[in-house]
Amino acid sequence: MRTGWLSWVRTNDKTIIDMLENQGANLVKTTSSLVELLSYYDTLGERKSRIKDLEHEGDKITHNIFAITSQTFVTPLDREDISRLTTAIDEVVNYIDGTADKLIMFKIKEPTPYMTELAKVLLSASQEIYFLLKRLRNFKDANDLIGHCRTIRKYEHEGDTIYRKAIAELFETNTNAIEIIKLKDVYENLESSIDRCQDSADIVEDIALKYG
Repeated sequence: MRTGWLSWVRTNDKTIIDMLENQGANLVKTTSSLVELLSYYDTLGERKSRIKDLEHEGDKITHNIFAITSQTFVTPLDREDISRLTTAIDEVVNYIDGTADKLIMFKIKEPTPYMTELAKVLLSASQEIYFLLKRLRNFKDANDLIGHCRTIRKYEHEGDTIYRKAIAELFETNTNAIEIIKLKDVYENLESSIDRCQDSADIVEDIALKYG
């Protein structure tokens, strides 16, 4: 009888974990689309629309996760941890969408090599987040998750290094002040995206230590 009751109160476990994995998959798609946008800049408008669609999809997934966890008596992870993780991942997607918006709004004629480097680091960090979300379903060893969290931290440090180089070089050029402000804003968005990946990794590490 007790087993049957536990089965009933935890019927949404798989659904919640599935949604988290879907959010991670959407994150990778969004980040991949940003790398493609910077690589094939002549189709900026079309690829920007793709990112906006993915951002809307991310919002739907986030809303659905909040909705189902609020209606679930026993969740597979603490409700607060699910909320924090979902929010952090959603913020990464929002920053990516914001970066694409700025490229159009600021009329950036072509991306700089530093933008592409930052986007590729962001993609690598996003792929690690997706891997972590897939591992949440059956993880038993906290060290397994923590190792990948530390990999994301390395990407965050790499992103910081690229960002600092980009800003230093930007202020050493003869570029006019308005263009400097525009490029700096894009760099900051990209760097902030990677920071939010680090936030996601920190939350997963907390979960690993709590449940591992």
